[in-house]
Amino acid sequence: MLPRMINHRYGLPTVLIFVLLLSSACGAGAPAPTPTPTKTPMAAAPVETSTPTPAPVEIVIPTPTPEQPTPRPENIAPFTGLPVSDPARLKQLPIFVCVNNDAAGRAAHWGLSKADLVYEYIVDGFSLTRITAMYQSQEADRIGPVRSARYPNIWMVQMYGGVLACSGGSDAIRYLLKNEVGFPYLDADIDDPSNNRYFTNLGSDYRTRLQARTDGVRQWLTDRGIPTEWDKPGFEFDEATPPNAAGDATVINIPYPGGNNVQWRYEPGLGGYVRYQGGVQQFDPAINGPIVAPNVIVLAAVHEVTDIIEDTLGTKGINIKLHEFGDLRVFRDGKVYEGTWRASQEAPPRWLGPGEVPIPLKPGQSWVQVVQKIEDISYQ
Repeated sequence: MLPRMINHRYGLPTVLIFVLLLSSACGAGAPAPTPTPTKTPMAAAPVETSTPTPAPVEIVIPTPTPEQPTPRPENIAPFTGLPVSDPARLKQLPIFVCVNNDAAGRAAHWGLSKADLVYEYIVDGFSLTRITAMYQSQEADRIGPVRSARYPNIWMVQMYGGVLACSGGSDAIRYLLKNEVGFPYLDADIDDPSNNRYFTNLGSDYRTRLQARTDGVRQWLTDRGIPTEWDKPGFEFDEATPPNAAGDATVINIPYPGGNNVQWRYEPGLGGYVRYQGGVQQFDPAINGPIVAPNVIVLAAVHEVTDIIEDTLGTKGINIKLHEFGDLRVFRDGKVYEGTWRASQEAPPRWLGPGEVPIPLKPGQSWVQVVQKIEDISYQ
């Protein structure tokens, strides 16, 4: 569902914002509606006037059935392609956590390697990036540092059908998340102001102190009586390297603003790409090792400056249309695969190659790097 209009007491020109949202959700890139079966009457043959005319014979033209993907085994995680010991875990809402990614936040990152999926995206007037990590196939007892929500979280969590855990946000974003969207939102500032039930505090620096944990989020869902049953399509995986690569890609460069450039370097011995940001290799103390992603997915999406004020400096928020479509590059096994991505508010994105054939990912974690234009990145 689309968020409804924000109340005018928040001082925002929201009619324009949400008309644009409605038009983008319903406009270009949306799948064509499935044709309804039609009934074509067969003309009756001429008969004598004394003979009763038979009733027309109705011929139903069947609607073609699209090819369905092979059902996923119950013990295979939908977003990593890896087996889990407890399949019941995969029927619960995936948990999305907003993570600080400025210089101070990066130095304090914890638990990102335990996520099934990680998004990085531009925020705050194109000045820096933020991270949202998604957890479903395994638990994490510490995730952080947790920070506030941003506009892209609305589309992101909506299409995956998850629950969002963050620490506040601007008045407009917080209002939307608490009142207008179709998924649960745990706000540390409102739902756990002392940070001792669902969250944990470590230290006093507001940029790094707040930590989340998956069992804390699930406890909040239980306390609120929120249903946790989940059933969405996942990604496609294949351990074998796909044959139709566009070329080799052992180094990926992503030029994010504010000195936050990302580089991924392929390390075959580690089974994936090692992450660097701002020229510094990133480690995860939760695993006592570097952050390594078997899959790096770079997608280009429309970025729009909104009238939502994100901080005391008047910085405006960025709406990134993650529920539409755009150019795509998938990196795995030291190779690059070209294509497009497609998503909707009801289903997670699909990674499509030539002929709209899905690009299979390597089993394991994926990082989704959201950029404005695919030409902005480089690789070799």
